Amino acid sequence: MRLNALLSAMSQDFASKADPKALAIMKETRQQLEDSGLHKEALGSGEQMTDFVLLDSSNSEFSSREALKKGPLLLCWYRGIW
Repeated sequence: MRLNALLSAMSQDFASKADPKALAIMKETRQQLEDSGLHKEALGSGEQMTDFVLLDSSNSEFSSREALKKGPLLLCWYRGIW
């Protein structure tokens, strides 16, 4: 299964099980982000960003430079509590 098809299936499965109120909040928040235009300033695939160091969930430092020595780096942000 291709990645887009897998992600679509996962999204549909989540939507079928999630609280409708939570889904409405998520939809509204996504629309607000799209309306803000901020997504147009985001880096695209293959673009380079500056090195950074952040604390991970164990309160240990995570260095993008060190991670990139091991291979490609994919960053994901989670909003947290809806």
